[in-house]
Amino acid sequence: MKFLPVFLLAIALGSGALLAQPDEAAAWENLQNEAAQLTADLPEDEADGKKLLAERLTSQLGHFEAFVRDYPQSPNRWEARMALMQIGNSLAMLQDQEPDLAAQSKELRAIADDKDAPLNIRADAGLVLLQIASVDFDRVRTESSARELSAAIAKFLETHPDDARRPALRLTEAQALENFDAAAARTIYEEVAGDEDPDIAQAARSGLDLMEMRAQPLELSFTAVDGRKVDLADLRGKVVLVDFWATWCPPCVEEVPQLVETYEKFRDRGFEIVGISLDSDKGALEKFTAENKMTWPQFFDGKGWDNELAQRFKIQSVPTMWLLGKDGKLADPSPRNRLEQAVTAALEKP
Repeated sequence: MKFLPVFLLAIALGSGALLAQPDEAAAWENLQNEAAQLTADLPEDEADGKKLLAERLTSQLGHFEAFVRDYPQSPNRWEARMALMQIGNSLAMLQDQEPDLAAQSKELRAIADDKDAPLNIRADAGLVLLQIASVDFDRVRTESSARELSAAIAKFLETHPDDARRPALRLTEAQALENFDAAAARTIYEEVAGDEDPDIAQAARSGLDLMEMRAQPLELSFTAVDGRKVDLADLRGKVVLVDFWATWCPPCVEEVPQLVETYEKFRDRGFEIVGISLDSDKGALEKFTAENKMTWPQFFDGKGWDNELAQRFKIQSVPTMWLLGKDGKLADPSPRNRLEQAVTAALEKP
């Protein structure tokens, strides 16, 4: 059929049933067979396919619940509990509902902390917990979500101490903690700055530089491409977005409508944007900004990636956005994808 739900997590059931009692082993085998047939012979029609799949998932959910209830000491009990969450997620998505991530996080922590559970199951629980915490942090960026993400990374690395992603995960942890636990974030950045991967090490050093920027107002002045004089010192008391971008950068161009909308919505409340263009064609820059109603000032020196300010601030990629608070200090080093929320929060601060 046309509709095949790629979001369905495969329920990979192991062979722990070999150590189970006969009745229990048979029940586990039935669950395996049922999982293998989950998407078999679904109708071509999307609506009919979704309906039949939901029916199968509902039936499967009941069977797993019965297994956990009837065999509480089964060597497969942890896998069954993981499968219950996967089935619940799939059902919720089919029905356009949000999964109960809070309840799942609680269950995942219980599995990840259970010393009797097989190490691979504890590791899987830790990985899913990490994914949930990462999504939640990206959505709300609160202290509690940052600490949840930090704890989830620690839990994952406890069961994956030699994982190749360790430096990147530690870097993510430092970035999450920057606003809420500067000392912990700095310690992690210093650790990762010595990593053998030059990109990871440079990102960590950039993180340390950004933390220094939080301690004092950002100093920046220039003559914009349209002749305006720009000095961030003159914008104290306003929330300012510093946007490193270029017209040749597809993600930058895609975000222009959101930038214009946010600027128009909050400008009267004290929000400004300062663009740092990494273009090399002045005419192309002026034409693009005029056509897209980007009325804020743009720094331009025609040097592309060798742009003076991009070099000064060690910009590694575009778009890069920094949000400065009313005091001129860095308030948010990465407000993309939640720009309106970040600007609102900064404007509400005294």
